[in-house]
Amino acid sequence: MNKTVVIGIGNPLRGDDGVGWAVVEALAEVAEAWGLTAVYAHQLLPELIDEFRCARRVVFVDASVSGEAGAVTVTAVPPTTDGPAASHQMHPGVLLALGMKLYGRMPSAYLITVTGHDFGYTETLSAPVEQAVTAVLHQIQQLIQAPTPVSGPTLPTK
Repeated sequence: MNKTVVIGIGNPLRGDDGVGWAVVEALAEVAEAWGLTAVYAHQLLPELIDEFRCARRVVFVDASVSGEAGAVTVTAVPPTTDGPAASHQMHPGVLLALGMKLYGRMPSAYLITVTGHDFGYTETLSAPVEQAVTAVLHQIQQLIQAPTPVSGPTLPTK
């Protein structure tokens, strides 16, 4: 239960939308040393819960359209029942809430986004997003080294 799972979300055939996949590829060299598992996903699906349900933390990495190209944002993600639940639009918090209902616990969770520039039909990242991959790796390393809550996030009460 001391493991971190990184889930790179996106489409590597649509330029900067593939940044999550690029991060997972970059993590391949250090995954074992950092004590993490890294997986690709085109979109968030309930099946992914089994990848991280016993982990200490989960980090979602995805592209964003808001902000300056290459900007990296790290946000804590609590479980929530508010937000899109359709597979292509599913928010990580909704996935965590589903996991809470199924398993009674979820790991601490974070969403790292990188603002993209080019989402056209290409298999390469734009220069600012390519440079941001290193910053994302640094953020992941900091999250791994930071202490995490013992029980992980819980569902908000209404």
